[in-house]
Amino acid sequence: MEPASVRFDLGEYEWLAERNGILFLGHTDLGVVEFLITSEALVELTDQDVEGIDRETAIETYAEFESDIHRIARREFVSRLGGEPPILLSAADVAT
Repeated sequence: MEPASVRFDLGEYEWLAERNGILFLGHTDLGVVEFLITSEALVELTDQDVEGIDRETAIETYAEFESDIHRIARREFVSRLGGEPPILLSAADVAT
């Protein structure tokens, strides 16, 4: 089996208030890649009827769905051929 193009460490994330999302890091053979998942995307993982979520709920949601988020990030990284960091994961990326 071929190794993943980008790897993630569980628990390696932080809330970025100015971006209203969670920044997490991916590791490639060429170095570290920043990813940002928006709070709107995190809402899509839980209850689509909610308008938005606060910082604490966003962090809890990220921690709960971290493995799924890493899978989505890996898929998007490959489909975008890397891209400019941070790679933004929006509600559209989570819904697909």
